[in-house]
Amino acid sequence: MIIDDATSSPIIVTEHDNTTMRCQARGRPIPYVSWFRRNDDGKNPNNKTGLENQLLANNTDGLYHLINVSRYQSGHYECRASNGVNDHVVSKDIELRVLCK
Repeated sequence: MIIDDATSSPIIVTEHDNTTMRCQARGRPIPYVSWFRRNDDGKNPNNKTGLENQLLANNTDGLYHLINVSRYQSGHYECRASNGVNDHVVSKDIELRVLCK
């Protein structure tokens, strides 16, 4: 189960600042949380940048740290929690908005 009050969406951050996205999950055994950047540009789904749909982090604390955030990191991120039981995966979408200086 993903706990929805961990990080509210959208996250609004000023360019070049740091931020942390949090996705808390509960279960037995303890779930791993994987972070992905979603491809939501509405264009050709085969035209993806290197960050989209690629695993960004995988840990049990559910944190994804962004240091010196760039405007190009704006978009939708997805955390997926799974503990390997019955191949059950739960996910949450978090939008990151970067304000340019």
